[in-house]
Amino acid sequence: MLGIRTPLVEEVADGEVQVHFIDVGQGDSELIVSEDFAILIDSGEREYAGTVYQYINTLGIKRLDYIICSHPHSDHIGGMYLIIEELDVGTVLLPEMTDDIIPTTSSYGNLLRSIEANGCELKTVKAGEDITLNDECRLEILAPVRNYDDLNNYSIVCRFLHGQNSFLFTGDIESEAENDIIKSGAELNSDVIKVPHHGSNTSSTYYFLKKVLPDYAVFEVGASNDYEHPHKEPYGRYGDMSCKRFRTDLNGTIVFISDGRTLKYVTENNNDFF
Repeated sequence: MLGIRTPLVEEVADGEVQVHFIDVGQGDSELIVSEDFAILIDSGEREYAGTVYQYINTLGIKRLDYIICSHPHSDHIGGMYLIIEELDVGTVLLPEMTDDIIPTTSSYGNLLRSIEANGCELKTVKAGEDITLNDECRLEILAPVRNYDDLNNYSIVCRFLHGQNSFLFTGDIESEAENDIIKSGAELNSDVIKVPHHGSNTSSTYYFLKKVLPDYAVFEVGASNDYEHPHKEPYGRYGDMSCKRFRTDLNGTIVFISDGRTLKYVTENNNDFF
């Protein structure tokens, strides 16, 4: 188990929502918390399972109403089976995939066995499905829109809304899936975007970003990672749009606090933008 991430904020206040972008190195993990519900999106690699679980536990969360596994690559779901074993979990969401692309990896097999062994509801989702969480909050599932040859493009893309504030979680979608979401007519405008595919140059086209128009972008990347994420071109596009950029390799864990109208943020290492 890697170092414990101590939560940066106090308990959730009445009417408030916290969105945590947990530093799991070269991987993704996000946690949405209110007084009414808790949602975990991805877990990072297996080696970070203890980090994510301890982070959740320190917040006093004993139940996850939803777990969203954006897509079955190990840097997104590698540690999820261990987290499921430690917490009360309601429903696990996976993308609806064709049989020929469903992986046979150990990380995906471990996840499916853990879901079954712990009695979680398993649901596959695609574009067009909505989940109402309470009077102020809902999740809009924007992707996958159709079938693909690339597992990244099967990523569950969801837009979380709390009052007037919105967050877009994009998994590892590439430009092909970005274009399909736009063509679907889905509303993309969001205050905060979890940058697709760790800032790869195969994603974050100008066409897509002009639909999202984010004020804040979060790049979930590991320090000195082998992929050299984030790549220069997409990183620059967010800057060109005057979007404030956070990076987990530099900022550490990042938390946004929403009251339904305004957003505040706090970071583990510093509050500078990059």
